[in-house]
Amino acid sequence: MASNTETDDKQRDRKSAFRILIVEDEFVVANDLRIILERAGYVVVGIAASFEEADISVGQAAPDIVLLDIMLHGHKTGIDVANILKARNIPYVYLTANSNDTVLTAMKESNPQSVILKPFREKDVLVTFEMALYKHAHSVESALRRQQDLQMELLEIFTASRTWEQQLLSAAKTFQAHISFDFILLGISNAPDYHKLCGFNRIGAEEYQAIKVSDLPTMTSLPLSEILTALDSEIFRQGVFVSEDFQIMSRGKQFTFVLAKVFKFESALVYAFKLTQGGQFVMTFYSRNSSGYGASSLQQVKRLEQPLALALDRLLAFDEIEKLSEQLKQENRYLQEEVKTAANFDEIIGKSAPLKKVFDMVRQVSNTDTSVIILGESGTGKELIARSIHNSSARKGKILVKVNCATLPANLIESELFGHEKGAFTGAIDRRIGKFELAHGGSIFLDEIGELPTDLQAKLLRVLQEKEFERLGGKTTLKADVRIIAATNRDLEKEVSEGRFRLDLYYRLNVFPIKLPPLRERIEDIPLLANFFAKKFCTKVGKPFTNIGQGSMEELLRYDWPGNIRELENVVERAVIIHDGQSTLAWAQPLINRFAVPVVKEEHLRPVKTLQEVKQKQHDTEREYLISVLRTANGRIRGRNGASELLGLKPTTLESRMKKLNITKEDIFD
Repeated sequence: MASNTETDDKQRDRKSAFRILIVEDEFVVANDLRIILERAGYVVVGIAASFEEADISVGQAAPDIVLLDIMLHGHKTGIDVANILKARNIPYVYLTANSNDTVLTAMKESNPQSVILKPFREKDVLVTFEMALYKHAHSVESALRRQQDLQMELLEIFTASRTWEQQLLSAAKTFQAHISFDFILLGISNAPDYHKLCGFNRIGAEEYQAIKVSDLPTMTSLPLSEILTALDSEIFRQGVFVSEDFQIMSRGKQFTFVLAKVFKFESALVYAFKLTQGGQFVMTFYSRNSSGYGASSLQQVKRLEQPLALALDRLLAFDEIEKLSEQLKQENRYLQEEVKTAANFDEIIGKSAPLKKVFDMVRQVSNTDTSVIILGESGTGKELIARSIHNSSARKGKILVKVNCATLPANLIESELFGHEKGAFTGAIDRRIGKFELAHGGSIFLDEIGELPTDLQAKLLRVLQEKEFERLGGKTTLKADVRIIAATNRDLEKEVSEGRFRLDLYYRLNVFPIKLPPLRERIEDIPLLANFFAKKFCTKVGKPFTNIGQGSMEELLRYDWPGNIRELENVVERAVIIHDGQSTLAWAQPLINRFAVPVVKEEHLRPVKTLQEVKQKQHDTEREYLISVLRTANGRIRGRNGASELLGLKPTTLESRMKKLNITKEDIFD
């Protein structure tokens, strides 16, 4: 019993927190509504019978929700009252005796929380009212999300590398989508920095006329000193000014008076906050609508103060920012020199048909942002091709960051890729940015991607899908504008089938595969490569280049090169080291095919796969892999140790894939 009483008390407290205004020109109907609502525990703050009374009551009583009759006596209707309520973000429920076109038009134009038809029952009123409050609560949640979006957009604008006026114009356009205006004054107000104030007059859907404060004396016939004084006094009186309040404000301040006279403004929203570096940041919105702004608009602007103050204080610390910027440029140049090599096609040695095919593929994919995976044996030059793709792309002005997934300790890979916050783990004595953050705007080369642990594969998949990540120990989501280039010498299809590589990540990476031919398949390139390396190392050690003897060259051509180009480079380097500088180059030791690759007879060579064959192979591989996982899970899809948990997929996603691949119970339990 005590529990029921406690629940009733909570319900009554919740209801009494809502202040209700009834706008209804029939006293009997209005009084019935008041009795129904007060009996249910709500607080009715007043009854208005006309537009004029409603306008006054909204300002004085500050209701949380309004019951509003559409058809009121007089020239103005409930729809006119709704416009005032919308400007102040006050929810309302329409009252009407009709369900005709008039009501439908009002619904379409005004978008109320709900409608109550006359005559009404007490139960209908209370249920409709509860639903209206619920709907409004969700609209408030949506408004908070929009507020967060506005904050993020403004922070991006004031941290971008653009002129101050360009930043203010972008901010004005961003504000327009959230707080509508016909004229906006933005910028920093103080005596030495009046040039940092700028107005924007909206003259079209996306067109704005920029008006600097230094231009105002010509427009207003007032001295600049008087304009600045008027601005300071006006900013000091912050808030929302509509109808008569705006008229009083504009009469008392010359600046607003002139603007209102020239541009026909009838309402304003004024807000400013102090900056650590000095001055105030001003946000003043003007509208030709007499009820253009409300308390919600003011609160929306107030919530911007803290994040904007931080961003603007950083922006104003000009000398420090300039030093840091130069330091970052130097570090960036250093990093680019460290990871960037001359990797143009003219400097990749070879002219064989297989290599030309690779060149064609690189040209096709370079100017896109498509993920690329480079396949091939160890030593075939995968990193060089990755750099060629980057340096031929639109991202060539940014950095290419290389990560060797095989050489990083498993416990440090996540920190290396995504960075960490101070104190994220033992030894994290400072914040560190990761490779993805460093590569922002450029490319990242994930070498030996097949060695990446499976738990990190899921996080990498998120970066590929959502373009975002968090630092280790951090709570802030960071954006990653990065082009992914991966490489591996493993057979990823086999890795997937054996459960060591995620199927979904494989498909994400395998958008544009480039297979590098081994050196034994491009024999005509061996003399070119050998001579290139010989000249390079002779120059390095200061010995004359005396050519490679015919017998030595034939020995190179007979060898199968299991280590590919890297092995050839090492063989030539050893020969140069022992070279006497007079005779032709000879190898330090005989080249014996200890790791000979079996020769496949021509009649057994399979023709090049068609696109349909490749798709079928992918289909069969995925089907076999899913069946094997389902068997491991004894056919269970959901729950602990179910197939969806083992695969890291949603159960619905797995069921959809099973249906598409035609996997039945017979396949699993066969």
